[in-house]
Amino acid sequence: MVDSTPVKNSAHTLRLVIVTPELTIFDEPSRFVTLPLFDGQRGVAYGHAPFIGRLGAGEVRIIGVDKTIHRYFVEGGFVEVGPSAVSIVAHRAIRSQNLNAVVAREQKEALLKVSAHGDEAIDARQRAVDAARAKVRAATNDHA
Repeated sequence: MVDSTPVKNSAHTLRLVIVTPELTIFDEPSRFVTLPLFDGQRGVAYGHAPFIGRLGAGEVRIIGVDKTIHRYFVEGGFVEVGPSAVSIVAHRAIRSQNLNAVVAREQKEALLKVSAHGDEAIDARQRAVDAARAKVRAATNDHA
């Protein structure tokens, strides 16, 4: 899946692609990306050791070749990292600046009021609450 062909005319950059089932969200050369894996954050730059990981809910932070910072909230999916390319296949991806912090907080509060019974329902509720908290964090970050 990862096209490890280096980006033309750009030494030590990654080709970073973020796709959802609906469309390609981001496809640009980048210097660095921080990934929200299901078990913690991981930073990736050119030359990183290859791996495949499961995404959690959180913010993908990208430093572009011109040092512009791009932020996307992703929820679930997978990432494939190669030495010069990163492919993110997310269930959902939204530009963080397009998130509404008030709505995100309301959604989180509503989820906290939901009761769940049984192991599967409790696990599903906890995953939804964790994702809602990550969405609130992404919505309230400084997007300057």
